[in-house]
Amino acid sequence: MEHTTIRGTIRYTSKKKEILDKVRGGETFIITIHTDGRRTLRAHCAIDENSPRVLRDSITNFDKDWHPVSAFNQLTVDEAHVGAAWYRFTDKYAECEGWTEREGRVSLRMEYDGWPATFGSHPIQADAMHLNNFDLSKGPGAQTSGHFYMSSFHHRGADGPTLLRRPNGLYMHYYGQEKVTVGAGTFDSHHFRLGKNEKDDYMGSDIHPPYHLWVSTDGNYILYKAYCTGYMQTYYELVSLEQRKNFF
Repeated sequence: MEHTTIRGTIRYTSKKKEILDKVRGGETFIITIHTDGRRTLRAHCAIDENSPRVLRDSITNFDKDWHPVSAFNQLTVDEAHVGAAWYRFTDKYAECEGWTEREGRVSLRMEYDGWPATFGSHPIQADAMHLNNFDLSKGPGAQTSGHFYMSSFHHRGADGPTLLRRPNGLYMHYYGQEKVTVGAGTFDSHHFRLGKNEKDDYMGSDIHPPYHLWVSTDGNYILYKAYCTGYMQTYYELVSLEQRKNFF
């Protein structure tokens, strides 16, 4: 069956003084792109910095227009399985079936008018793919997506997984094209920031610090590098990348 496969590895490090540039986890991902434009993201993520340490297995399916149509999230926190959930999205409603240690059996349905812009499942590569909602034809500046859903509001995605709604959309700021060099090579990229907060020295925990991302210009939104400032001080870098037709 004709398809394109993209495989990548993202290294997680820290900019905190006590663990400066130390590896604190990582992510492997596989993206399958079908000939009709549908695509699937599979991601395996590990955060080992400190508690809550997270191990996540995630699958998200998109249609040819980048609408999320289904997903699966399985979560281990500090060596314990805490939950798993399956998701389905349509242009009229979202539904979730799962089980979590905190909530028990989960069966949710939320109605709305029009497709959600994206689904926040917490892999870093998934974060990069949210940016397909930005209209690049309008050039640098700020835009806000439509409503979207998440598996968790925890900044590491360390609870749930369940179904949560962000009705106000995703704030995206585009800076323009930049050339970046990472472990996987040198690439042309689009530079974005997620979130309205611009204060790099913000140390509170109630507002997500600035989240900068550099992604591919080929329309696939491959994550090349990213970082969060403030109290998080996290850094992400693509260290391997392969792409080919009919690659298993």
